[in-house]
Amino acid sequence: MTKKAKKIVAVVISAIVILVVISDIFYIINETQQGVLTHFGKISPPVKQPGLHMKWPRPVSKVYKVDRRINTLGGLSQELVTEDKKNVLVEGYLLWRIVDPMLFVKAIRTNDNAINRLRDLYISSSGIVISNEARDSFITLGLEHEDFHNVTNNRILAMVAPTARKDYGIEVISTGIVEYTLPVENRASVIQRMISERARIASRYRSEGEEMALRIEALAINKHEKVMADAHAEAAVILGDAEAKAMSLLGEAYKEDPDFYNFIRALDSYDLIIDRNTTLMLPADNELFRYLNNKEVPGSKDRK
Repeated sequence: MTKKAKKIVAVVISAIVILVVISDIFYIINETQQGVLTHFGKISPPVKQPGLHMKWPRPVSKVYKVDRRINTLGGLSQELVTEDKKNVLVEGYLLWRIVDPMLFVKAIRTNDNAINRLRDLYISSSGIVISNEARDSFITLGLEHEDFHNVTNNRILAMVAPTARKDYGIEVISTGIVEYTLPVENRASVIQRMISERARIASRYRSEGEEMALRIEALAINKHEKVMADAHAEAAVILGDAEAKAMSLLGEAYKEDPDFYNFIRALDSYDLIIDRNTTLMLPADNELFRYLNNKEVPGSKDRK
């Protein structure tokens, strides 16, 4: 290799080294991260915020980029023994985020380590909580099961969250149990129990519905009878007032001209008993002949 070629190689190598050093000196923290800088393995505060920063090249300085977003840890499956010594398969989840980057880097450094620690913490805490409950608690139906589910989740969270925050700088936002499953050998008997319990609940709901229907029907009948009684009473009052007024008018008419009143009443009687096809055979002194042979209208002279 000529002297000139050696010089070119040296220049290229130097340029590469310089570029590597520069790329190691400058680093970028994006919007979803925070940076923790270490010098010779010791944390150097403060926490680096998003943007472009500088540091000493390695091995003097190293930057750990910490994710600030909420992370989901799922698939936390395990088989546990309940208080009554029966097995139950449990699958849970955990929501977490880093709130103290320096403590996080000091304690566990990476997200992979955080996942392992949180998994162990969740499994141990959920095991303690579930082992203190009977298996029947996990197969109860309806609102009672929902309340039990919420209480169980809160108890697990109360055990996991303080330790994660204090030891790892991690805030555990929520923990939960996704599914309770029974071992294969126990499923048939437990499923039959669930069917029986569901039938019992359905029977109770039907009984309550029938009782409510009877109450509603009784109230409707009572209201109907009250409305009808009020209507009959009001009708009786109106009818009584009308009859009283009619009798009063009749009395006044009778007082004004008794003969003419009797004549009109007699004509009304004729209309009721006599038509074109009626033939009467009566004595001459019968009351019906009183006005038939009389050509003068009673009371007509007085009215003139």
